[in-house]
Amino acid sequence: MEESLNQPNNLIIDVSKWIGPKTVDIAVIGAGARGLSILERIVAFARAKKFAPEINVNITIFDPNPFGAGCHLSDQAEHLLVNTIASQITIFADHTVQGSGLILHGPSFYEWLCDHTSSLHDPNSYYPRKLLGEYLEWSFRYLCSLAPDTVNIKPVSHRVISATPSLKTWYIKTETGETSYQNYVFLTTGHEHEILRKDAANSRLFSAYPLHISTSGIESHETVALEGMGLSTCDVLSMLTIGRGGKFSRNQQGVLCYQPSQTEPKIIAFSRSGLPLSARASNQKEVREQYKANFLTRQAINELKNKYQKLDFAKQILPLLLNDMEFVYSKTYIQKYHSYIAANIFANAYLTVPANERKSLIFDYIPPQHQFYWDNLANPIPLTALESKAQFKQWLNNYLYTDVVNANEGNVLNPLKAACDILRDVRDNLRYAIDFAGLTESSHRWLMTAFIPTMNRLAVGPPKIRIEEMLALQKAGILKMDLGPQPEWEFDKTSNLFVIQGKFETLEAEVLIRSRIDIPSPQQSSNLLLQQMIADGFARPFFNNQFHPNGLDISQDFNMISKENHVYKNIWALGTPIEGPKFYTFILPRPFVNSTALLDADRVVQSLVNQINAESAPIQNQQPEKVYDSK
Repeated sequence: MEESLNQPNNLIIDVSKWIGPKTVDIAVIGAGARGLSILERIVAFARAKKFAPEINVNITIFDPNPFGAGCHLSDQAEHLLVNTIASQITIFADHTVQGSGLILHGPSFYEWLCDHTSSLHDPNSYYPRKLLGEYLEWSFRYLCSLAPDTVNIKPVSHRVISATPSLKTWYIKTETGETSYQNYVFLTTGHEHEILRKDAANSRLFSAYPLHISTSGIESHETVALEGMGLSTCDVLSMLTIGRGGKFSRNQQGVLCYQPSQTEPKIIAFSRSGLPLSARASNQKEVREQYKANFLTRQAINELKNKYQKLDFAKQILPLLLNDMEFVYSKTYIQKYHSYIAANIFANAYLTVPANERKSLIFDYIPPQHQFYWDNLANPIPLTALESKAQFKQWLNNYLYTDVVNANEGNVLNPLKAACDILRDVRDNLRYAIDFAGLTESSHRWLMTAFIPTMNRLAVGPPKIRIEEMLALQKAGILKMDLGPQPEWEFDKTSNLFVIQGKFETLEAEVLIRSRIDIPSPQQSSNLLLQQMIADGFARPFFNNQFHPNGLDISQDFNMISKENHVYKNIWALGTPIEGPKFYTFILPRPFVNSTALLDADRVVQSLVNQINAESAPIQNQQPEKVYDSK
């Protein structure tokens, strides 16, 4: 005994050797692009051995759709296009993402296309959504193959209908009644595509999605009205024309023409603005190339935040944004109509002269009628065009033809398209000003009702081919889209017809499709999981004072907040469910530009790793007890 006491190190029993690996259960609810980004980050952190050595991770991924695809299903029609060029889509983080710095190498959508299809591909082209779905599904399988032995991935092809906190876990239940306890949860459910409830028993009123439901059962002798002239309308038009055997081709002059199949219905398209979204210009920028703000900078926004408790977008943010747009427009115009040298001389002067001298500087190079005016972009329809149906139709045709010409010139060489592309390039700085109720309540309302519709029309329109198709369908007598601004519609129960009151005439239709993607508020969502969490008080809608822009309330670390203001540190929400506290979440990750989607995923998974390691630290670091041999 005395010998043992004198040599205690020989008698210490390392208790940690008796403790096996600790298993942590993680749920990812929704396996579209956002869910994939979470999986990608967990696998990257695990391969880099950032989890404590004794940690094994079980990841259960819930989604009724094919894993990875989300709403980009691979069984869609070939003629439905992605609204982003191939080289600007990826699932994999890169060294520009200003987070953990952990990289898991994988192909962009364009690179995957080059490897997986035999034809030649253009990095600046728009490809079928079914191919994007295949890429996303492949990415899921690729990530599973890269997961180390310490990570077990279990796909579950069912919807989650409830999530209830229990001590340090969440009790998860699926639509089949299957239950599990999860230590950590990521909510990435994305868009919900539900059939619109009918306003009247006999009406044929549909939401655009699912397309196979909204566009089926429409006879060629019928008329269908489309409320909206944006991206969803492009999909519906494609289904009702190309999807029914119609053909687009170019004549000898290069103008797109339409050859009907005689199975198309008559189509009426209308919108509040009276205009389709503007065509996306041909991309002339490198994958890594984005305009860096000279006026709407992080520093400028920080100075405003330090001065004001909350910002007024129209008074404080928009002027800075318009300075950047005016700068790019003017420099591009001078480069086009004068010279590169003149454009550079102008740029140096514009960035250094006092603000009140910029206009006179522009006058030296650009005639007044060709200068940049935001009001002309926000409200392009002149009063003369609204004097008669014929004048509006002629003006609209000229407007759309000019838009196509501008788009063909590209987003670097065309002054107008170059300026509008700024709205996309500086979006992260807009987020920095807007996110987490950064605006006053009244300004936030103005942003949602006035600015965002204009921004969408100018910057997130369809590929230019879709505008050409609209013009060709109009010329073929299939499509009518000259109802003018602020049309209204109602359902006539007597005739069972939809009555559309335009600026110049009244029209009727058997079917009405609300061809826009509405994001229902969480309180009105058909998502049973969101309904349950809000009803039970485990989640709450986001409000900026009395204004509810949309989305669930989250902390700045993306953690869910309960009705009673409790922040759940072990559940995070990303993407569409938090479109409200976060600005413009419905995007696909883009490579080499510090994509916010990739950065957000890195942040929350870093938080996950920190929490798991902190909880395992007492076991990992504690000194084992001294146990003496009784001999």
